[in-house]
Parts: sequence; C-alpha cells; structure tokens
Amino acid sequence: MTHVVAIVPAKDRVDSIAATVTALVELDMIGEVVVVDDCSIDGTGEMARKAGARVVTLERNLGKGGAVAAGVAASGAPESYLLIDADLGASAAHANILLQPLADDQADMTIGIFPKTGRSRGFGIVKRTAARLIEEATGRRFVEPLSGQRGVNGPLMRSLDLADGFGLEVALSIDAHIAGARIQEIPAPFSHRPSGKGPRGVAHRARQCRDVVKASAGRLGWWSTLETMASGLWRKRTK
Repeated sequence: MTHVVAIVPAKDRVDSIAATVTALVELDMIGEVVVVDDCSIDGTGEMARKAGARVVTLERNLGKGGAVAAGVAASGAPESYLLIDADLGASAAHANILLQPLADDQADMTIGIFPKTGRSRGFGIVKRTAARLIEEATGRRFVEPLSGQRGVNGPLMRSLDLADGFGLEVALSIDAHIAGARIQEIPAPFSHRPSGKGPRGVAHRARQCRDVVKASAGRLGWWSTLETMASGLWRKRTK
C-alpha cells in the first residue's frame, strides 16, 4: 500500500481534532490527512491545519455524508481511504488495524468495532434499527453498523454514491455488499466521546435515525424499510 488518504469529517471539534490529526499524521501507512471542516464555528479547521492536516472548508453545512464526499472529491485517486471520526483523539493511532487487511488484499472494506467500554451510552434504538436494515439488505448482522471508523478500497469508495448525513455508514455497508466487496469487522481499541442520554444526545440520535431511515429507503425502498423497522419493534415487544 503506497497511498492512503485519511478523511476526517469535523464539525465543532476543536477539543479533539488536534489529537486525532496528530495520531493519524504519525502513522506510516497514511500519506495524507484531509480534515473536512463542515462549517465549524470554534476554530476546528485552523486547529487541524496546525496539527498537520490539509483542510477542506465547506461554505455550508453538508452533514457527515456530504463532508466525506467532499473529502473524497478533494483527495485525488488514492489506493485506499481511511474514514475516522474527529472525536477519536489519540486513539486514532490504532487505525493501522483497519488498513492492514486492505494492504494484504484480504478485504475491500474494514469496520472498526469499539471495545465495550468505549461504545455509545445511548438507548441503542438507532443502532438496532441500523443493524436490522443492513441485515435485511445483506443477510448479515453487523456488530457496529454505525461505526464511522472504516478502511475502504479506493476504486470501491469512488464508485459508491455516498448517502447524506448520518446515513453514510448504513449506505456504505449496503452498497459495498451489493458491489460484491469483502467486508470485515475488526476489533480496535478506539475511544470517543459518547453523546449520552441528555437532550443533546437525544437530538443527535433523532437526526441520526432520520438519516439512517432515509439511506435505507433509498436502497430497500420505503415499504421494505418501514416493514423491517416495524418487525423489529414487534419482536422487541414480544420478548
């Protein structure tokens, strides 16, 4: 592997972006770190630039999917991409775990599985919904259906139509499967800042659920998406 571009979508992450970029810049397998500043108002872009990233500044907020698409468009044609969330901080140093299977031609997409202690502390509704929708489309149950930590083969990534917002990861898994890609989930000692169960966390999950459902509907259709969600709710109630 000679050319890997790490893409970090970031919105108001001045608290963690420098540590995340520094960890990525120091990895031998990564040739360039591209931070896509999604209209931050707290100096995230400048902090990322000082830490060694190339910064793509968006003129309007596009959400996660749009930010990653902008990063791909600005990155040329690398052999592989690494997608990393801006809040990983120093734990982003473990990203080589996701890249090695691509270098060894053992996978076309890798997905990082957080340790149990580092996973979200929310209610689990969006995660279960995402897992069911991906399973409906692929026949496979993913441990971390919403994980934003991914290594992706370059030609595969550039061939996909990336979903908007927080629907990005669900769409990536479904579309990569349809394309015949080899997908591996890999445990990695990443850590991030969970959004929690407070008002801000609930609002975040509401937006996330909206985008996940929209991404699924664009691939499975609205009827199949809603039927799968209703079936999941029914099974939970009858347990």
